[in-house]
Amino acid sequence: MCLTAFGAVAQLKMGNWAYSSAAPIVLRADNINVPVNYTENNVITIKGMFNATPDSYVAIFSISQEGIDEAVANDLINQKIEAVRAGLRGVSSKLNLYVDIISFVPIYDQVLEKKVFSKNTFTETPVGFELKKNIIIEYDKLEQLDKIFSLCTANGIYDYIRSDAVVTDMSAIKAELRQRADSMVMLQLYRYAKLRDIDLKDYNRTLAEGFNVVYPGEKYASYTAFSCTSYFTQKFNLNNDASKKVTRHYLPVIDKEFDFVVNPTITEPAIQVMYQIHLALIKGPEPTPALVVSNKAEKVFFLITPDGNIKNLNL
Repeated sequence: MCLTAFGAVAQLKMGNWAYSSAAPIVLRADNINVPVNYTENNVITIKGMFNATPDSYVAIFSISQEGIDEAVANDLINQKIEAVRAGLRGVSSKLNLYVDIISFVPIYDQVLEKKVFSKNTFTETPVGFELKKNIIIEYDKLEQLDKIFSLCTANGIYDYIRSDAVVTDMSAIKAELRQRADSMVMLQLYRYAKLRDIDLKDYNRTLAEGFNVVYPGEKYASYTAFSCTSYFTQKFNLNNDASKKVTRHYLPVIDKEFDFVVNPTITEPAIQVMYQIHLALIKGPEPTPALVVSNKAEKVFFLITPDGNIKNLNL
C-alpha cells in the first residue's frame, strides 16, 4: 500500500523541465474574478467555462554536439536532425520540424607554457567547439508524441524540454461563451424583475465582463509516494530507505464555481477558457413634474388720472 503526498508545480504538459521548476500552483476558490466599479446590490453574475481540445501541439527537444571545428559539429548535429525529419514524414505529412540555434561556444583546455623570465604558466587554448540546437516539432494528435519520442531517441536525441498546446480559433470559443452567458443573463434578468415586482424600464443597466485562459502546462501537480512497502521488505524485515519517486499528473480547473461548462468531460489536457459577466441594475432618477406654461394672455387695466399719473386697477 502507498500513501501519497500532493504538491504543485508549474509545467507545460510534461518534460524534464518540470523537475527543475518549483513554481507553485494554487488551487483558488475563484479562478476568474472580474472587478466591478459599482456598489449596487441589484447585480446578476454568470460564470462559464469552455474546455477546448487543442488543435495542434508543439514539442521541443534539445540536442548538443561537440566537434574540433564548426563544420564537424554542425555536420554531426544536422545528420541527427535530418534523420528525425525523414522519420516524421513516415508518421504523417502534417508533422513539421523547425530548428532553433541556441549557442555555439568554444571548448577550452589548459596548456602549460614555460617562459624564460617567468614561472610555469597555464594558458587556456580552444580545443573544440560545442553547438546547441533545439528542434521544434508541430503535431496535431496527442498519440503522435509517442512516435516522435521513438524517432528522437533512435537518433540520439534524449532531452525532451516540453510540449505546448495551441488553439487556432480562440475568438470562436469566446463568442460561444458570450452567447450562452447572454441567454442566462436575460433569463435571470426577467426572473429578478418578476420576483421583485419591478419595471425594468425604470432601471439603467451597467455591465462588466472578462476572460481568463489556463493552459495545460499551468495545471500539472506533483505526486510523491509518501510511504511504500513491498513483499520482500516485510518478509525479511528490511529497512525501506529507497528514495520516493516524484511524478506529475494533470489537475484541471474544477467546474464547481461555474453556471455552465462547455465540454465538461476532459479526456486529455485541455485549454480552459473562463468567462464572467456582471449586469447591474441601477435605479433611474425620479421624473420631475413638467412645468405648465399657459398661453392665455392676462388683461391688465390702468387708470390715467387728470394730473397724468398711472394707477393699476386690481380688478
